[in-house]
Order: sequence, then C-alpha cells, then structure tokens
Amino acid sequence: MNQEQKKKYLSIKEMGQRRGVSSKTLRYYDSIGIFKADYVDPDTGYRYYDPQQYEKLGTILELRSLNFSLNEIKGYFTERNMKKSVDMLKEHYKLLEEEIRSKQRLAETIKEKIDFIDKVIDNNIELEKFSFEDFPERFIISQLNKSDKSGESVALEFMHLESHLHETAPILASDRIGFYMDFDDISEMENMDNWHTMIMCSEEMKNSRHFCVLPAGKYLCAYFKDYTADRDLFIKMFLEYVKFNNIKLKGIMIQQFKIDVTVTDDPKETIIEFQALV
Repeated sequence: MNQEQKKKYLSIKEMGQRRGVSSKTLRYYDSIGIFKADYVDPDTGYRYYDPQQYEKLGTILELRSLNFSLNEIKGYFTERNMKKSVDMLKEHYKLLEEEIRSKQRLAETIKEKIDFIDKVIDNNIELEKFSFEDFPERFIISQLNKSDKSGESVALEFMHLESHLHETAPILASDRIGFYMDFDDISEMENMDNWHTMIMCSEEMKNSRHFCVLPAGKYLCAYFKDYTADRDLFIKMFLEYVKFNNIKLKGIMIQQFKIDVTVTDDPKETIIEFQALV
C-alpha cells in the first residue's frame, strides 16, 4: 500500500482517539480476532483501519457496556443473522434489567441509612422511648447455636452467615444485622447466650438451614445508644417496661443495629433498636 492509499485509512492511534480506546486495547482485540486491522504494513507492522470499521468498534464497545464477554462478542460477529443477534441481546437485556433493579434496591437501602443518620445527627431520634410499630413478615438467617458472645466470636458468626447470602447488596449499607431470640420465658432475654446472630435476607433463602421467619404483627420498639457499654441496663429497662405495663410478648425479639462500627469508630454513637412481637 502506497502513501496515497494509506490516507484513506485510519491509523491505530486515530481509530482509538475517535472511539476513546487505547492503542493497547486495539492491539489486543486484533490479537484475539475480535477487531482486526484491515491492513498491516509488512515492513513496519503498523495497523491501518478502514473507516467503515469505526461502526463495528462502536458496536463492540456497546456490547462490552452490556457485560458481553470477549468470547460472546466474538461469537456475536460470527455468522450473524437477526435471530442470533436478537437472542443474544435479549439474554443480556434481562441481565441488565436485574442489575438495574439491584442498583435501585441498593440506592434505596443507602438512602434509608443516610436519612436515619441525619435524624440522629439532628437529634430527631428519641432514645429510650417505647412505641409500637407494625411490621410485615420478614426473613432472616440466624446462627442458632449458643456460643460465646465475645466480639471476636460474634464477628466470626456474622462472617459465616454472610457467606450463605446469595445477594450483592452490602450488609454494611443496611440495618440488616443484629441478634435474634425465640424465647419461652421473658427472663431468658437477660442471658446473652440465648441471643443468636442474625442477618435480614430475602425469601429466596428459604431453603437454607439458617432460614427463619419473623412473623408479621405489632412490635414493641425502642432505640438505645452506646449499646456495647450498657447492654445489660437496656435489656433490664426493656423488661421493666414490659412488666410495668403488663405487655404480653409472643416469644420473638430482635436487636437490630442501626448505627454501628460500619459508620463510626465511637462506641458512644452506636444505636440499636429492640423489637419484640406483642
């Protein structure tokens, strides 16, 4: 190819600049057969691209944005027809829709966390005040064995539970962790060995041996601060309130972390919510 003919082509640098792709990436695409240069100078090894290849490179980049693997992209351009192309696009469209739903759920979870923290900072959360709240049926996975409730042991139990989750939403961004107890006698609440680590989950986890259901209904609730230091005192306060007001509990109670080490290093800022089914 003479110099005049080369003027009709795009160099690797020119092609890359027009599509925002590095020359290194284009060389790699060439080496694996996804996007081969139309002409390679036998003397210099320089790659030259026909301007018509510009659109193909755009399609490749769009497919990459849809999470097509390089092998899938290679297959997409092999013996193409409408049926094959639309089937591949439909498959990735479904995956994209699920990713969007997942991101939306994550955004809502983080927004709830931000709103709660803002209320705490603005002193709009009433601590140690008891109220009743209706909850729908909820689901948890729980470490039901009785074990030492030292910080290290609890951390290991949460790690074990999290490994069973089939979800991508981060635990740290939500109010999903805490302790769970299913009791016969209200006095069992005072012994932390009767509490079990838990993580809120979806119903999709129902086949897990760790799966438990929190029944729908009215729950007696209260927020407590600096929980680590005054845990026994808060449990005592809760029990005294229940006995004084002759409230009948139905054997289900959780301690749900609202502000914990995921957002603060100051234990005095930690907040936990007690919820007991009545």
